[in-house]
Amino acid sequence: MAERVVFTTSVQVARPPEEVFAYLTDVSRHAEWSPKAYRVEGMSAGDHVVEGSQFVSYGWLPNDKDHRNDVEATVVDAPSRLELTSSESGEKFVNTFTVTAAEGGSQVDRTMDMPRPGGALGAVFPVVLATLVKPNVKKGMGMLKSSLESPG
Repeated sequence: MAERVVFTTSVQVARPPEEVFAYLTDVSRHAEWSPKAYRVEGMSAGDHVVEGSQFVSYGWLPNDKDHRNDVEATVVDAPSRLELTSSESGEKFVNTFTVTAAEGGSQVDRTMDMPRPGGALGAVFPVVLATLVKPNVKKGMGMLKSSLESPG
């Protein structure tokens, strides 16, 4: 099994955990807080994933602006934990959202757990992670906060 890379990014949101969780489980809305082009097929607006729900997401990767992921909601424990797992080349990529009550709202922690690539990409992956992946995840979490806190 490949070495794993795990990191967590957090944001405070001025909304109760139940509202934050409901927003996260409507995966059709994830494009609203994605810093890059993103879309979902297999889930309609307003549908919320339940454990075992499956959908397809298309997002941006370097050299692949329409990267397909077959995703399953592997944990849906309202209003505190959502785990979305995709598989590629026999490897698991896991995004876990943990929502906890915090003063004035909620704290949202997003943990990404992925295999470290091998070969030449593995050699430069720490740089890609530090300069591309982590900043985009942090930006997305800021956009999540803005989306949840904006009136409407």
